[in-house]
Amino acid sequence: MKTQLLDLILRLRRQFNSLSPRGLNRPSHRCRLPPAGMMLAALCPAAALCSIAAEQAAAGASAVAVSPQDPRIKYSGCVRLEFVSPSDGAPASAARFDRILDIPGKGYRWDNPGARIRFRTDAAVLEALLHYSELHISTTGRNGTGLYTIDGISKPEWRFQTGTRQIRREPGRVTVVLADGEPRGFREYELILPYGDSVDFLGLRVNPEARFEPPAPKPSVRCLAYGDSVTHGFSASDISKTYPFLLGARKNWEIVNLGLGGRASNPGDGKIFARLEPALITILMGVNDWQGGVPPERYRANMRGLLANARAGLPQVPIYLITPLWVAPSWLPHAPPLDGYRQVLRDLVAELRDPDLHLIEGPELIDHDPRYFDPAAAVHPNDEGFAMMAGRLARLLKDVAPPLGGTPPVQGIAPIY
Repeated sequence: MKTQLLDLILRLRRQFNSLSPRGLNRPSHRCRLPPAGMMLAALCPAAALCSIAAEQAAAGASAVAVSPQDPRIKYSGCVRLEFVSPSDGAPASAARFDRILDIPGKGYRWDNPGARIRFRTDAAVLEALLHYSELHISTTGRNGTGLYTIDGISKPEWRFQTGTRQIRREPGRVTVVLADGEPRGFREYELILPYGDSVDFLGLRVNPEARFEPPAPKPSVRCLAYGDSVTHGFSASDISKTYPFLLGARKNWEIVNLGLGGRASNPGDGKIFARLEPALITILMGVNDWQGGVPPERYRANMRGLLANARAGLPQVPIYLITPLWVAPSWLPHAPPLDGYRQVLRDLVAELRDPDLHLIEGPELIDHDPRYFDPAAAVHPNDEGFAMMAGRLARLLKDVAPPLGGTPPVQGIAPIY
């Protein structure tokens, strides 16, 4: 009976799709009336309710779970991956992404900008299960909009997020509907996590007949982008508008985003770089030292220590030091000149004479015009500013050869503080 009912519903869907120019070509995370129910709703509201209930019962009875630990699911673009029990008490496991470094009172360690979950399947019914956890605790900044791609293509409507965009929210689950009943053959899927929220991956739900194939390999070059809130992604409208994401797309690099909002220079951060085995590193750090009144001499000592710690494990990896971006003079009119902190980096590069240490002038990456920056936080570029920054940065960063054997898989890394 369930099989006959499901066949009937799929036939109704196909008839509906022949009438609709949109059909089922727009998988969506949003809760919506199933296509068969939509057609019946136009004819008979009572019949629509019966169809919806029957379809959900049939689909729920046939769907099977795929664990986040399943080897057919691949992960990239994250610092540390571990499998834990979901914090909402559910019995299944969850893939949790941890950037190790943190900011007190923020929980930014659990934000994983651009971390990716990849798989290839012919599933006709396909749902990705996410848990927006309580670990992001910032009361001043949040952006929980992620996206997905199908066969390398993304569309503006292929986004996912919680029901609220408020900075403060309750933990909750989100189901991303990637395919909802129409067989299409093998397709490659990639979920890309938001830059400003803590998200666990709980696995997939698929129809029992679904098959999997290995997805395409991740990019062979891993770039570590280390920095403050600008690298983190603030104030982009979503992860796809941040400069590290755009840089990775332009260069076909795997990006590991280690930007943390509010971060100032910290020598100890350099100890983690070697564990990530990057092929190159970008460092954009200094505007919070300037805003926070850190004396240039201390900034110099911190940045020297950061580079020394990085070089201890990565003696020849190219490192690009980016001086602080242009900031409108009206932002902190009585602060010491920001160019004094830029000069610290210029002097440091000249003094160290490291052939693999390069300087990039941050003020040259975005035109000096407030319209390319967030009016509420002038140190943060907006979408236009980030696009300009990524394009110019991509031209300045030299292509590098991947390490022998390709980039290593994501490893478990013990926390450091």
